Amino acid sequence: MKFYYGGSKKEAYQNIACNKTFQHLCRYLYQHEQSILRDLKQNITMPDLEKTIDTAIELKLVLRENRRYRLMFPVVSKEMSITITQEDAFQVALKQLREESPANFLAALNYFYNLTQQDHFYGVMDSISLAGVAVLKSEELTLISGQVEESIRTLPQYFDALTKEQEAEKSDLYAIIGDVDPIYAGTQFAYIIQRVEQRKKVRPSIFTQALIMSEILATDESGTLQLKIPTLTSGGKNLITMPSDVFRWQLLFAKLLEDRKDNYIQYILLTKN
Repeated sequence: MKFYYGGSKKEAYQNIACNKTFQHLCRYLYQHEQSILRDLKQNITMPDLEKTIDTAIELKLVLRENRRYRLMFPVVSKEMSITITQEDAFQVALKQLREESPANFLAALNYFYNLTQQDHFYGVMDSISLAGVAVLKSEELTLISGQVEESIRTLPQYFDALTKEQEAEKSDLYAIIGDVDPIYAGTQFAYIIQRVEQRKKVRPSIFTQALIMSEILATDESGTLQLKIPTLTSGGKNLITMPSDVFRWQLLFAKLLEDRKDNYIQYILLTKN
């Protein structure tokens, strides 16, 4: 079972999701709902079982009622995801997203990001393609990306990984910018992007390299830097009316990227001074 989570309890969710005892507990309770403690102890022999159960109850991930235990979070399967993608509301949202203007698409992507910042926790039993979303913000710039692959390809995804127990140092970006402060990096990225927009010379730097590596910038035949992704100065309006469920929105953007044959998508919102 793979776990997806976020919100104000993100750190606590992450700690328990990485706990092997909790993983065994969830698999067992998924197959044996309403188990008593004696059954759990007989089948899960880890010494920290009771402590893990108490923590899960505190986080409202497990319910203890009449001496019996059951999972309190949703667990989704491949069949459930297929059913959702066939719903009329999902198909309407997908069609609308395909046809959206860049500004409104950015607004929908930002709405998706805000959803992931609300408290949520769910498990996935099967291999399901789900999109993630990440944001890098500074005073001058908002860089937002959606992606379906776990390998780090975008700058927001990279800086998001630095704040988690993920091995960001395995990314090629780590060899260039390391663990630089994200706000400072955002300021440098904004400066470079604005100069490229204005067709002004850009000096070589680690930040220019990072923008090229993450496919925000590229050089044309004459060696001039060019922007590869949409740059906006104002956002639009999210017109997608699909239910505000993180899992559905992860499916929605995963399906969109699959249709576009892309692994990720990026947008830049610049704040003009």
